[in-house]
Amino acid sequence: MEHSLVNPSQTVDAAHPPRLSAGATVAGLSDASILLRSIGLGVLLVLLSAPTWGDLWNLWWNRYGFSHGVLVPLISGYLVWLQWPTLSQTRAEPAMVPGLLWLVAATVLLLASEIAGVMTIGSLALILLLAGLVLTLFGYAYLRSLAFPLAYLIFMTPVLDVVTEPLEWPFQLLTANMAASMLQAFDIPVLLEDRIHLVLPTVTLQVVRECSGAGLLIAVLAIGLPLASLTLQAWWSRITLVLSSVMIAIVANWVRVTVMGLYAQAGGKDLHGPYHILQGLFVDWVAFGFLFLGAWGLSRMERVAVEPAPQPAARAFGKAMAESRSWNRAYGPACVTLALAAVGLYALELGTTGLKKDLMTFPTVIADWVSDPHRNPQPVAGVLDADASLMRTYRGPGGRRVSLSIAYTRAQRQGKELVGMQTAPLHDKAQATTLRVGSESVSANRATIGTERRASPAVFWYHIDGTGYGDRYQAKLATLKQAVRHGRTDAALVLLSVEPRIDQGTDEWASLEEFAGLVFPILQEYLP
Repeated sequence: MEHSLVNPSQTVDAAHPPRLSAGATVAGLSDASILLRSIGLGVLLVLLSAPTWGDLWNLWWNRYGFSHGVLVPLISGYLVWLQWPTLSQTRAEPAMVPGLLWLVAATVLLLASEIAGVMTIGSLALILLLAGLVLTLFGYAYLRSLAFPLAYLIFMTPVLDVVTEPLEWPFQLLTANMAASMLQAFDIPVLLEDRIHLVLPTVTLQVVRECSGAGLLIAVLAIGLPLASLTLQAWWSRITLVLSSVMIAIVANWVRVTVMGLYAQAGGKDLHGPYHILQGLFVDWVAFGFLFLGAWGLSRMERVAVEPAPQPAARAFGKAMAESRSWNRAYGPACVTLALAAVGLYALELGTTGLKKDLMTFPTVIADWVSDPHRNPQPVAGVLDADASLMRTYRGPGGRRVSLSIAYTRAQRQGKELVGMQTAPLHDKAQATTLRVGSESVSANRATIGTERRASPAVFWYHIDGTGYGDRYQAKLATLKQAVRHGRTDAALVLLSVEPRIDQGTDEWASLEEFAGLVFPILQEYLP
């Protein structure tokens, strides 16, 4: 006869399971264990996204009109904190399969953006990565609750440049006209030349794209939208706050340019140094100050104060996660995905090979062209931030001179990428052309560099993995292909230009392309 080993006092009633003791969970994980796992996941997320956050920080600090970016993650975190009482009462139901597919796609996009040095795509991929983690670990209910805080992060990125860039030129014209009128009101004679140049008796000021004020619209909306949503109840007051703040920011930018004109007329110098940066921040501060002042005034004008809905009390940390057994199963694949992506990202840094030869040993005699040591070309876009560069002038038959500039970067990272903001001006009005290199052809671009009064014909291309690319998008794709095949992202920008002449014509282009055909084979000995 068999005897049961089960103690009758330990018999479990299926209809009435025992309550868990403090610190225990249905999934078998304590709060401390969940906290440690969350920290581990956070470390992997930081390692993977650190380069993107670094690029964003440089954007916020250095680019005019993006000083609001540092506040966006903080505001987003505050919006999440406001949702916490609701989230703590929501059962976590991880959507592991669709969440992992989303997470993998976001990490691939993030890696591709880092390889190609495209911060716009990288910052968007970072937001998608966070959303993918929420879906994988917590499910659709959490993703819906956090949709606004996650979507709000787009204001810290340059993604919305697609909205402001078409407005830059009209805003440049408007800012120049209004600044000219304000300066004339101070009895300062001003001539508006080329519609964006303010010619004063002592100095000429140019209202460039960065000074148009179009980027301020995003900054004001980034602060105004959550402020209006959190402090105001009526739609009319919310719309009034945002629209009036936008107008204040635009007018403040007009005042900024006017102040620069007054400062220059009074003998001030260093208009583009720290003083210029402080003026740009001043416009943001004026707009933000008006936002908070307007929110306070409009809140007092609202006739009916709507009582906020009572919020449920928050539960202990990890309770919502612990109530779902599938959270533990989703945690492992999520960590593996982030870990593999981080390893792939940092492995690219180890794959850099560098130049085959030092550029300083580049030949001084190329066929009938001889280096002219008495003429040094001016630095051009992309050269100053390169890891290695060469700038040299060659004199050819008939006294023709061609300036050669080579800029090489070991890795395509934001701020040092060859196809990016620094080289974007080269593509303005550039035309595709083909260089004859022996029996082969190489894609390149014809362009003009310099000012309108002193424009120099130029030919340039991107040298990637031994091939020349004129189209910037093809160059980006070639960088991605090189990273997958060889584990490196180095590349070079090659630019040839001639001195501007009043009677310049097709002969200059012919000289450039003839010399480029001679230079390209030599480059293969120096560039990987």
